[in-house]
Amino acid sequence: MKAPSAVKPPRKARDLGMEQLEARNQELTRTLQIIEEARARLADHYDFAPIGFITLDSAGYVREINLTACRLLGRERPTLLDMPFFTRVAPSHCRVFLNHLRDCNRLDSEVVCDVVLCTPEGREIPVELRSVPVPDPRSGETVYRTAITDITERLRLGQAQRESEERYRSLVELLPDGIFIQSEEAIVYASSAAVRICGVGSAKELDGSKLCEWVRPAYRQRMLDMLAQAAAGHHSPALELQFLRRDGTTIDVEVAASAFSQDGKPAVLVCARDISRRKEAERHVVAIIERERMRFGRDLHDSLLQTLAGATLMLELLHHRLSKISPEYSVEAKRIEGIVRQSAVDARNLARGLCPVNIGKVGLAATLEELAADVTDRSEISCVLECDAMPPIVDVTVATHAYRIVQEAVANAIKHSGAESILIQLRAFNERITLSIADDGKGITADPPKTDETGIGPKDGPGMGMHTMRYRATIIGGDLEVRRRSPRGTMVTCTFPRPVDPL
Repeated sequence: MKAPSAVKPPRKARDLGMEQLEARNQELTRTLQIIEEARARLADHYDFAPIGFITLDSAGYVREINLTACRLLGRERPTLLDMPFFTRVAPSHCRVFLNHLRDCNRLDSEVVCDVVLCTPEGREIPVELRSVPVPDPRSGETVYRTAITDITERLRLGQAQRESEERYRSLVELLPDGIFIQSEEAIVYASSAAVRICGVGSAKELDGSKLCEWVRPAYRQRMLDMLAQAAAGHHSPALELQFLRRDGTTIDVEVAASAFSQDGKPAVLVCARDISRRKEAERHVVAIIERERMRFGRDLHDSLLQTLAGATLMLELLHHRLSKISPEYSVEAKRIEGIVRQSAVDARNLARGLCPVNIGKVGLAATLEELAADVTDRSEISCVLECDAMPPIVDVTVATHAYRIVQEAVANAIKHSGAESILIQLRAFNERITLSIADDGKGITADPPKTDETGIGPKDGPGMGMHTMRYRATIIGGDLEVRRRSPRGTMVTCTFPRPVDPL
């Protein structure tokens, strides 16, 4: 009896299985093709990357290297594979590379160092090595993927920057003006000239202190305002201040400030110029001029006034004698006597204006009271003084300049404003004194003359009287403002520090 034969699958089912296997085979073939194409692209990216790539084993031998690294080293790939990498490192940097390799074996993180590579032609190339540990998928050992970046240009730029910074620092240190940099309300840099201005031994003694601490108290608010404007990006004219030095003495300086950046943080750069010699020369010149004015006033009082007084008496005697002889000539003599007498009055007023002899005895307030009374007597303008009860200004120089400012402002009001009244006010607030002269005239018709960069001299056009008043205000460390009053008139205001006894 025959064994039963195996049951064969139906033909259709067999054909369907073959088709499925064929489809899977085609799919696998496409996948392998895609993988091969991706591998080729990756190999191209690896070989032609802009930086060199190598793979090092734990002993520092080259296991893989791309074409960029080969070109950097000046050799073909076969000659570099399985070669100790340190042989391509400059002898002076071999220890650096060996330390780098030791750190790679010791650490599980990225390791970075700078070394110099040598080409077969003897050319040295500074590079940065950046290595990370990864497992080798073939051997399972740990290898180090290392990126090699040519840093020649970076070093060149760094050297150029250092040289530029050195030139800048040398320039700043050679400047006669002191340079301060203040960040977060603290001094973070001071040049040699700044150290000399503050009277300290080194810049370290200024680090961390506030710039306003080195300014005399009467000027600190002005300095704070300037720093605030500079930090906000606004320009402000240069200021004349007094710095308080370490030994307690003061020094006249002119300061300017502008916004700055220090280590990425907003800061203010302050330039301080020592103007003590200039101020001393200016004070000396002004003192000479003032002495000459006073001398001329005294000479006028002692010579011309006496002569006119004698001539007045002689004419008066002549008038009496002629009245008995010829009434007609007597009247003529009386008229001449009146002219001479008025000339004597004018000369006396001129001498008093040139030489306010009482300012050192009775003080500024009393002298201004005399000036106001004299203006009222000599003109049809009512002039009044309002004064706070305050200690007298003991500094005769300051009092004299303040008096001259009032004198000039009053003279301008009389000549040009057509005013009917003038009000002089002398006020004191904290450490500052405010002196204002207000009239009810037609007022200034245009803006006051612009000043030059110093804030003192006229920039365009006339205004010598304004120039003189501004100059006197700066001499005593003050500010002068001229503005139109509402509804009419002009206001001249001078604000200056209260004089104190020398420190």
